[in-house]
Amino acid sequence: MSTPPAPHHTSSRAAHTPTPLRRGFSLTGLLERLGPLLALALLIALAAWLDQDGRFLTVDNFMNILRQNSFVGVVALGMTFVIISGGIDLSVGSMVALLGGLGILAMNAAAAAGAPPWLSVTTAAGVMILGGPLLGSFNGLLITFGRLTPFIATLGGMAIFRSLALVFRDGGEYRSDVTLLRDLGGGSFPLPFVHRVFAEEGGSSFVFAWAKPEGAGDLRLFYPVVVFLLLAVVLHVVLKKTRFGLCVHAVGDNELAAKYSGLKIARIRLATYALMGLLCGIAAFMVSARLNSVSSAMTGQFYELDAIAAVVVGGASMRGGSGRIFGTVVGVLILGVVNNMLNMISNPDTLRRLSLPDINITHLQGLVKGLIIIAAVLVQRARN
Repeated sequence: MSTPPAPHHTSSRAAHTPTPLRRGFSLTGLLERLGPLLALALLIALAAWLDQDGRFLTVDNFMNILRQNSFVGVVALGMTFVIISGGIDLSVGSMVALLGGLGILAMNAAAAAGAPPWLSVTTAAGVMILGGPLLGSFNGLLITFGRLTPFIATLGGMAIFRSLALVFRDGGEYRSDVTLLRDLGGGSFPLPFVHRVFAEEGGSSFVFAWAKPEGAGDLRLFYPVVVFLLLAVVLHVVLKKTRFGLCVHAVGDNELAAKYSGLKIARIRLATYALMGLLCGIAAFMVSARLNSVSSAMTGQFYELDAIAAVVVGGASMRGGSGRIFGTVVGVLILGVVNNMLNMISNPDTLRRLSLPDINITHLQGLVKGLIIIAAVLVQRARN
């Protein structure tokens, strides 16, 4: 009786290696990814049409939009992680005010003790940036170990942090005694090879050249804008290329499945809120340096609304599990263009041309942002 041939054995690794899926082109998927960018382009076109003086479509105006929104932009970057993880943070504005106030108090105390200006400012930065993760971890502990919902925990944090900011200054301002802080807040550096050429009628244009033309100026980039853009790049890499970023997505997408996969849910949530606090500390330093002071009652007001709006408009799901740093950056720019556009519409000539009542349109910023959030969530629900 002949012996049957021995079966051909393949390596277990080859047998269990999944075949990668080939993703075809999807117009719907492309529109979903580019939706925030298309919305920004449409807003810019609308604002340019409403502009009567030709000031909107200028480099100076766009740089101003970036500068004004870089503070809340830094907060929105942290909110991206929180919302992707399935949470929310309503305390960010109060946290910025408290951290900024405590940092200025520490800086003034160091200056009064004879510390040089650079050391005093470093003390302020240390208090804000190191104190941020502590306050963020306070929220995280309430959520993970206190088992409070993120809405309730951070709502309580919002009230606590704002109250402390008011108490430490009796409802007044924290004012800096160190001029170096103000110099940093208003500091900038020229962009290489970009030069401002002044026209005889008082206008100016920008040209790209290796050498600066005679009598030309520079296009300057302010420090807060640089910080915002650099943090966006770093956090994009963290969110998409690191294990922590993948874990944040997993927890927000399906917490139960993430738990069964062995992920430390409490540790990931705590780290997410600590990161949120760190970015609030950075934003607090930027705001206090820009204004050379912190208002215990007004600084950081509505930052939570602006940050959540930027993240949602940028395409993140309020249910968690999805979101992009690039989308958040575009969302910040969208809100900046909306604010800029409303300021332009407030011009009496523009109101008459549009047959609108003579009211201060800038007071409608909250209404517009609220409608933007509602519309973005409704679009997400219809898509799902």
